[in-house]
Amino acid sequence: MSPSGSDTSAPPAPRDAPRPPLAQLLIAALVGGAIAGAASGVIDGLWSWRELGQFVASAAGKLRLLLFLAAAYASVGALCGLGGALLLAFYSRATRLGDLWRHARATHASARERAPQDALAGLSLVLAGVPVSAALVYIAYAGAVVGLAERKHFGLVVAVAMAACVGALVLAALVSFALAAAIETGLRRLARAPMAARWLSAPHAPLVAALGLLAIAALAAASMAWQTLALLPLRPLWIAALALALATPSLRLGARISACLAAAGWAERRPLARRLAVPAGWLLVVAVALLCGRAEGVRKAAGAYSGLGGPYTRALRGAVDLDRDGFSPILGGGDCDDFAATVHPGADEIPDDGIDQNCVGGDPSAERSVDEVGFAPIPTTVPRDFNVLFITIDTIRADHLGSYGYERDTSPTLDAIAADGARFANGWAHAPSTRYSIPAILTGRYPLSVRYDTSIRGWPGLLPESTTIAEIMARAGLHTGAILNYWYFDRQRHMDQGFNSYDNRNQRYHKPVSGKGPAETQGSSSKQQSDKALAFIDQNAENRFFLWVHYYDPHFQYEAHPEVKDFGPSAIDRYDSEIRFTDHHIGRVIADLKRRGLYQKTIIVITGDHGEGFGEHGIDLHGYHLYAAQTKVPFIIRVPGLAPAVINMPVGHVDLLPTLANLAKQPASAEMQGRSLVDVMSGQADPEQDRVVFQQLSYENNNEMRAAASQRCHVIYNVSPDTSWELYRIDIDPQERRDVIDTPGPCGEVRATLEAWYDRSQLPAGAADALLSERPDIANPTPVHFGTELTLLKAELPTRPVRAGQTFDITYTFAAHAPLPGGWKLFAHFEGPGRFLGDHGPPRPMSWWRSGQFIRYTHTVTVPAQARPGEYRLWLGLFRKQERHPARSDTQNVIDDRVDMGTVEVIK
Repeated sequence: MSPSGSDTSAPPAPRDAPRPPLAQLLIAALVGGAIAGAASGVIDGLWSWRELGQFVASAAGKLRLLLFLAAAYASVGALCGLGGALLLAFYSRATRLGDLWRHARATHASARERAPQDALAGLSLVLAGVPVSAALVYIAYAGAVVGLAERKHFGLVVAVAMAACVGALVLAALVSFALAAAIETGLRRLARAPMAARWLSAPHAPLVAALGLLAIAALAAASMAWQTLALLPLRPLWIAALALALATPSLRLGARISACLAAAGWAERRPLARRLAVPAGWLLVVAVALLCGRAEGVRKAAGAYSGLGGPYTRALRGAVDLDRDGFSPILGGGDCDDFAATVHPGADEIPDDGIDQNCVGGDPSAERSVDEVGFAPIPTTVPRDFNVLFITIDTIRADHLGSYGYERDTSPTLDAIAADGARFANGWAHAPSTRYSIPAILTGRYPLSVRYDTSIRGWPGLLPESTTIAEIMARAGLHTGAILNYWYFDRQRHMDQGFNSYDNRNQRYHKPVSGKGPAETQGSSSKQQSDKALAFIDQNAENRFFLWVHYYDPHFQYEAHPEVKDFGPSAIDRYDSEIRFTDHHIGRVIADLKRRGLYQKTIIVITGDHGEGFGEHGIDLHGYHLYAAQTKVPFIIRVPGLAPAVINMPVGHVDLLPTLANLAKQPASAEMQGRSLVDVMSGQADPEQDRVVFQQLSYENNNEMRAAASQRCHVIYNVSPDTSWELYRIDIDPQERRDVIDTPGPCGEVRATLEAWYDRSQLPAGAADALLSERPDIANPTPVHFGTELTLLKAELPTRPVRAGQTFDITYTFAAHAPLPGGWKLFAHFEGPGRFLGDHGPPRPMSWWRSGQFIRYTHTVTVPAQARPGEYRLWLGLFRKQERHPARSDTQNVIDDRVDMGTVEVIK
């Protein structure tokens, strides 16, 4: 007691109100999290309401998408709320942190009762500590970046960086406590006003202040780095922030609902229902998401135009993958048997076994049917001594030419040729890049069926067994020439097969842009290409000739040219100007043919190797998609003696070689995968007949796509990494703005045709021939055992020297004891004065092999032209990515699962 008899000690800390039961808190958190998630999902969908029309055109479809997002986000929000509540309950009830928190609240309340100014210590420390800590940590970071940039010892760099961070935090604590005292003095003066005192001394004031300071710092950092941040997919971050902002009112609503249920005694009357309510409610929300997500359009719209719809779909697929093969049977995962790891999209399809391994098109047969190449009689009006001018234009879209309906005057020369010949309204590239399209054009084979020489560094070339247009024209007696202008056409890739003259020197006019790869080049060569074409015609005017000229200038970067009209400054304006510039110089060649009297006996073929994107589907440029913007190209064939025509039958690059072979009266071949177009150009067949043209795309990181186009439909199958289908009615939606896969209508048949073709195209050529009916006779076998699954009986190497730049064959004979999983291949490393490879997969995949079978096939290896002469030893083994299969042999030397199989002599 004080001398005056009054008690001046602090009043006892008020006791906390009774805490509600844990179950009530968990239900409140779960319901609140679900409400916040559902609300943010609806807002996320409404954010892109207009763009959703690309995949869900109707209002009902969009509402279904909103329900999918609401249910998806609600299920995630409920889990987050439940997890947060459990974490909070653990720390507040089972650790001393809860005691400290309650003590701090009681102390704060006691101080606030005495005087609001006494409750400002925590707020002062936050206002001092957050900016001081941030500033000192940044200074430590900047100093470490400068001071450690040239250090090579990784452990030292990490240790010094950690020490700098700890030092910065210790210093920040000392400075913050000192500064907090001054700030608290100022706040005390502010707190003399009742309204200010109420806000400043509120229990949550320190937390609100900390969050506010962090938000200000984040906004400042974002404004400074906005140019970089604008390129990042930040929408998931905004949606997560929105959900957090909605969490407080949602949790309050959840607490009221939970309290009402508790007050009604629902849990006590129905204890079993109480236990099942939470998981059942959550599962019901997930079921709603699954039901709505069954529609392909809903899933794709959620993936393209929401922040978290795509990740949610992928996460749920991953959770429901019972055989752990990477594919799911739900939400379009594509797995048609989730109890068999060998059955999924992208699996090796084993023909004639009654199982649809890749879940597309059923079980195919290994018996291949020869496609009808459709050769037709040549009308007598076609000159017998015709020439051929074969023009390919890089990166040119059909819909940017006047003859294809474009409003700008970009292509007067090409339009005039189209008016004088056959203009195919539905011409398609089979792939969206030069690397795939040019081989298809030259060989008449689909891009992934071309016989590639993979021994060449970078993009592969052609193997000698490939037959090119030039070789066919040479057999018909034409003098063949090529005038090219890109590094890809270097002779080492063997695209010069069949050409009497082959000139790629104009590649020097196109300079690569550092770090851009093939996507971007600088320079122009149309004038120089036409100059050389004019010189070739001058030298061969008295002879029959086949001349291939490639024009490259419409390729990005787009440049202005004073010789032609400038359409404007935008990317699409400059692209159109490049087309006009190319057309202008093609016009010089056409004018020269007319001046010489050669035009009336020259077949002119014009096509593009691929198109170009200008934001359609959010995609610029080309190379990685099969949409019409990237693959619908001009397709014009002018044959003297045939009447002009507009032909609506779909056609593709594989049709060019058989068409020219037919015109040149050369025989059809089973190697041709297209058909001759002579019948439709000459009126012997209906030019309006429908047909399906196929497309293929494969690139790094397991990205596989296939597509099929008819007059009315363009169907795209995204094989991997995420399985999905797209469908566009190109007869009424040529820009492919709306994906109508959920309402295929007449396009369902095109999808079925694509599925069947995909299955057939996956079967390697020679697969049936590689299987022997009985064990073959082998002289001097050298058996090598690879695990318990197979035995290599012999690898037969050439007995004569091989010249550098030439090819040789190796014949492999195996005995199978069990199938190997998909993906295993043979590595064949030839090591000597240098090194070259013969890695390959057998024509009959190892996953097809069964116990008791014998497999024999021949693989062709190309010796690089730069290979040094000498003896090269073949080291052989099996590999799958970075994995090697165990190998052993009693007759051959084995080192690290690499088997010494003999030598090949290379000579110059």
